[in-house]
Amino acid sequence: MAAVLEINTYHGAPTGAAGADVTSTTIRMKKADNNTQDANDPVVIPAAGYNYSWRKSVKLQATTGPDNEIRNLRFYSEGQSLGTGRTLLVNTDATYEQASASDESAAISATDVDTHTTGSPLTITAGQVLGAAATGTGTQDFVELQLRVASTATQGNADNAKTLVYRYDES
Repeated sequence: MAAVLEINTYHGAPTGAAGADVTSTTIRMKKADNNTQDANDPVVIPAAGYNYSWRKSVKLQATTGPDNEIRNLRFYSEGQSLGTGRTLLVNTDATYEQASASDESAAISATDVDTHTTGSPLTITAGQVLGAAATGTGTQDFVELQLRVASTATQGNADNAKTLVYRYDES
């Protein structure tokens, strides 16, 4: 039987962090450590330089394990624009780090997620992620996302969305 997978975001202190299923939903990039879809805690356009959202940490999780294995975990963007002056940054990290106000002052990465495409995806795990019938997240790093807003951003175009994709081999 094929594995059943979901995308989870992580919030809270590292010892109590638990994933919340966000499969096929919008993740709002803001200055708060939650998945709430509201207008609170926006990343405002700066007078100069950049402002940053708090990081979002995500992992792929199997709720039903594969017959044999899941391997070659990749991640990429389908390239939709978030609007002038808005860039979604991406990073991988073996260790979960809770989102906080310290994220507002520096980029988690210099890599624009749009540099990772279907033809050149970001490698999360090259080898086996999960073995036969295994559930959970297996051996993979967190994908961290952060919105960078430049002083050149146009007010009012913040509703644009980007499609992000996990890709893997299953046997």
